[in-house]
Amino acid sequence: MTSVADHPVLVDEDANCGLRERKKRETRRAIHRAALELASDSGMDALTVDAIAERAGVSPRTFFNYFPAKDDALVGADPDDDVDRLRRFVASRPDTESPREVVHALALDRVAGLELDRELWDMRRELTQREPAIGLRVLGVYARADRAVVEALTERARAARALSLDDELAVTVETYAALGAFRAAVRAHLSGSHAATFAELVDRAFAIL
Repeated sequence: MTSVADHPVLVDEDANCGLRERKKRETRRAIHRAALELASDSGMDALTVDAIAERAGVSPRTFFNYFPAKDDALVGADPDDDVDRLRRFVASRPDTESPREVVHALALDRVAGLELDRELWDMRRELTQREPAIGLRVLGVYARADRAVVEALTERARAARALSLDDELAVTVETYAALGAFRAAVRAHLSGSHAATFAELVDRAFAIL
């Protein structure tokens, strides 16, 4: 059964972006953390935009520059930016790579980001278990990310040659299977019951495909 805990945010470019962009992502992360902490400490009924902004050390106006509502701050994602980064990542890979190989590279690229955000990841997972409506929003964000990867790889394949229906289905099936392998590695890593590193778990999962 699919769960929120199985869905990683796939790309983290903090190490590769400029100072201004990095500061924006740090502010977004700070607001996200503040929202999760307040929801954990005081419950959803006490959660307000003003309280989140105060805890994050920003103004309510700054809050709305990053999130349209408090529930979006709990999810923490910027769907449009996530999709753009996923498409850029796919475009950066060699044309000779298969969908499986591209998603494998994507997964390894994300390992460091997931480790950096492990505490936020755990907080969000606990929240979604208590608040199913937030869990559904998170699942929606990551379903959109999955579709973006499939679409980007399909478009790349179409640019190389004409695709039959079976060809397009093959790209879609291979990509979703690879994303599933990544989710299996994420679940194994978050369980804490394996001595292997996160990257090793990713490699093992993809070796099974």
